[in-house]
Order: sequence, then structure tokens, then C-alpha cells
Amino acid sequence: MYYLCEVLKHENDSIEGKRIAVSGYGNVAWGIMKKAAELGAKVTYMAGPDGYVHDADGINTDEKLNFILDMRAKDPMHCKPYAEKFGCEFVEGTKHWGHKDVDILMPAAMQNDVNLEWAKKIAESGVKYYIEVANMPTTNDALEFLRGQKHMVVAPSKAVNAGGVGVSALEMSQNSERLVWTAEEVDAQLKKMMVTIHSMSAEAAEEYGLGYDLVAGANIAGFKKVAEAMMQQGQF
Repeated sequence: MYYLCEVLKHENDSIEGKRIAVSGYGNVAWGIMKKAAELGAKVTYMAGPDGYVHDADGINTDEKLNFILDMRAKDPMHCKPYAEKFGCEFVEGTKHWGHKDVDILMPAAMQNDVNLEWAKKIAESGVKYYIEVANMPTTNDALEFLRGQKHMVVAPSKAVNAGGVGVSALEMSQNSERLVWTAEEVDAQLKKMMVTIHSMSAEAAEEYGLGYDLVAGANIAGFKKVAEAMMQQGQF
């Protein structure tokens, strides 16, 4: 979510009031729901193996978030119980990509979730922000298609979900130094990481004349970091 906030800031936009569609309701998607609510946005679409839920009011209360935890613990393959519990729309056997009443799409469930057919529907919907969260949730041809849409900003999973690895590093630091950090301290460090990752990606793309291409920028920034480390160690 912090990477998304930096993307919005670059576009002179804000997270406040944004409607978000996610796929999945596991730890990653659930975290998006929780943090979105804290930041003033709301997740209005959630998809699972059995179909998708549309909650126009947003999945943004403790009651709803806690229900999802309980629901997936009992039966991780069905999100329909959420719609039944809170009286909202459930559409069986399909995905929600392509709806026009959202501002941000965040595939957060599995690899190759969005193929070229879905990518075309996404582009036609007019949505501006496509933020990958799961590992490689977009097929190669779909990703290239979305990157070619002039009205869209596409952020790659290798940058957006780097916070997971980053927090693991923070955990190792605490263990090795025998420290105990509060959740707020860890969150502040995570935000700092994601701001830096976005900045490095954007600057790398700009340096090589690619504009605000975050996919290319993340690839270049990552390659340069590894290459520079190898050169410093004499491995070239």
C-alpha cells in the first residue's frame, strides 16, 4: 500500500476515497483491506475461487475483516459466505476485472491471474492504476498490453511486494540484536523501504529515457544494485 501511495503522489493524486478491487482474501489481500481502511480508501471488490463479492460500502470495519479471517480458516475456497453475511452482491464463477466503478486494481492472489482477455477488459474499463501484488499475477502478454495503455500506470510485483522480504529482514535484525520493536516502528521502517524502492524505480526509468515506466525501472534498478555489488567484490 505504501508503494501505491507513492505512485498516487507522483500522479498528483491521493489514496483518500479510492475504491480498490483485489483478488484473493489471504494474508496479502487481507492486509490490503486493513491498510486501505486505515489510509482512507476502501476495498469494494474481493474475488475467490468460487466467484467475486462486491461490497460497495467497502470491506473496512473490524467486523468485516474479522469475519474474513474466520471464513477463510473454515473454508478457504469460498467467499460467498461474506456476501451472505453482509447482504452484498456475489457473482459466481467469474472474476471482477473490468468493472468501471473502481479506481485501483490489485491482483493479490496467484500467478497468471490476469490474462490478455482480462487485460483488454481492464483497459476498456478506463481504470488508471494497475498495481501487481502477488508474484507475477499477470501473464507476459497481458502485462505488455497493459504497459502500452497510455492512460494507465502499471506497477510490477517485484517492487510492490518487496515489503514482505523487507519485513523479514527487519525481523532478522531484531533477532540478531536482541531487540523488540513495536508494530508502529516496524510499519515506519516498511514505509521508508517502499518509498525508497519506488524512488529508485522511477529514477532508473527516467535516467534511461523511459519516462514513468515502473516495470522497466524496477528491472533496471534491481540489475544495477546486483551488478554494483558484484563489481565491488571483484566478481566481473
